[in-house]
Amino acid sequence: MRALASTPRPLLYLHRGGGGFFDLLLAQVTRARLPLFLHPVAMEEGWEAFLPCLKGLGFAGAVLEEAASAPEGVRLEAEAEKARRVDLLVPAGGGLLGQYTEGVALERLLAQRFPGARALWLGPLRFELAPFLRGLGEVHVAAPSYAEGDAFLARLPAPLRGRVALRPEEVRALVLRVDLLLLNTPRPPLDLAQPYHAALALAPGARAVAERVQLFLGPEDLWSGRVWAVLEGLGHTPLG
Repeated sequence: MRALASTPRPLLYLHRGGGGFFDLLLAQVTRARLPLFLHPVAMEEGWEAFLPCLKGLGFAGAVLEEAASAPEGVRLEAEAEKARRVDLLVPAGGGLLGQYTEGVALERLLAQRFPGARALWLGPLRFELAPFLRGLGEVHVAAPSYAEGDAFLARLPAPLRGRVALRPEEVRALVLRVDLLLLNTPRPPLDLAQPYHAALALAPGARAVAERVQLFLGPEDLWSGRVWAVLEGLGHTPLG
């Protein structure tokens, strides 16, 4: 990671009480000796009021621990436009540029570790992440309703759209057809995990699955990729 030679600048970190991603971001900033110092602030209603002050007070930007709808007047990069969410805001020109680093990190992770995999999404659907599953070969979802599952899959290219499972027996049938479980729940049904599966946990707490699959990646793996995406968005690029 190459540090930009400049006076250290504050980086606003808006959070809701989590700690895992902040710790990884702080560790990388410290390890690489980047000219940034994190300024954590609890993300409360009206957080957008901070934004006009970013440039005037010399902030490098604002990291949102959890993505939010783009505030009015923020220019969006392509990834944020697809997700309709932002989790990084950077002063640019006379305004702010909104980015969606979690989506970037997820797409990179899937391309590196699971290219072309057939996947089943388990847990609450996160529509903002659907466009970043395009590196997979096929995506199925377990959903509370057909309309919700179909709307999620509609955000993917047509060749990737799999089936929507509503009943437990439909989910069990799909489990036999996939090689990757995308877990957005801290308590996934352990009986669904098979020895030939890989699993990527998007939410903390699903580590019990690790003993039942051939490969398990936790949210920390995704957060690590997001750290790089955040720092790239701030103008710090990997060496080489």
